[in-house]
Amino acid sequence: MHENMGSKDRTVRGVLGPALLSLGYFCLEGRKGRPLGLLSMMAGVALIESAITRVCPLSAELGIDTRSTLEKLRDRNRLL
Repeated sequence: MHENMGSKDRTVRGVLGPALLSLGYFCLEGRKGRPLGLLSMMAGVALIESAITRVCPLSAELGIDTRSTLEKLRDRNRLL
């Protein structure tokens, strides 16, 4: 898959991912197997993974690309 995530989107996911992971583990008791806590932890991990790889599979399926024009040009030149 090609990168489809801009820097702002990546920053938001990089902040929300660990927050959801921590919330699920500590506050919603995911460490004890509570379903809501586990769901929150899984969502947090998914956000962290997409922030690291700069690829969101759901956005790719929907045809959404949040990169700026400058980021798209930089990536295109890197491939050439």
